[in-house]
Amino acid sequence: MKLSVVVPAYNEQTTVGGVIRAHVDLGRRLAGDVEVIVCDDGSTDGTPAAIATAAAELPEVRILLNRTNAGIPATMKRLYSEARGEWVYFTPADGQVPVGALQTMWDARDEAALVVGRRVPRRDPLSRVLIAELYSSALRLIFRLPIKDIDSVKLYRGEDLRSLRARSRSNFFEAEMLITLCRRGRPVREVVVAHRPRIAGVAKGVTPSNAALALWELLRFMLSDFARGRR
Repeated sequence: MKLSVVVPAYNEQTTVGGVIRAHVDLGRRLAGDVEVIVCDDGSTDGTPAAIATAAAELPEVRILLNRTNAGIPATMKRLYSEARGEWVYFTPADGQVPVGALQTMWDARDEAALVVGRRVPRRDPLSRVLIAELYSSALRLIFRLPIKDIDSVKLYRGEDLRSLRARSRSNFFEAEMLITLCRRGRPVREVVVAHRPRIAGVAKGVTPSNAALALWELLRFMLSDFARGRR
């Protein structure tokens, strides 16, 4: 399998079908051999039906189902574990990142372990953009990371992705994987991709409990670094 596209979906009935179809079409042209794995994370709207309709038309689509809402970290870990491709691309189901981002990142993948798409300009509410910028800036400073948009779309080299064992159960898990790749000296690069305003549904955001867990896991990671003499 040349390319796996993984798509977490929670209450995105308006956009998920188009996201699936667009990525199957582009994946066929870029890689020939492609799979699109979609995980419905316990949606309460028409998302499961929209996914099923797209999958009925496209043999490249595989469906995973969380019976109840597990949240983005657990859902992403499940999707990554199921992906069989030499390259694994993550994109959300809300359609805010156009399918062309995959083309841009695919063209930049040579010799990279990970390509991150930096969303410019980011079309989210100002409060969400500011929180994300503070989070990313803090991680860049603390861990000397070369990436500005840490929680954005990603294209992993499959063997590098499958070598990672993130302990974090919060949204910090993606940053943990990025930090690990950088510390291994694996090539990581960032390219600019487009970003569109949300046209339907509601941004899921980070709940206070998830933010508290992410903060605790960040502190635990830093304490582990200190104990190992990294800082």
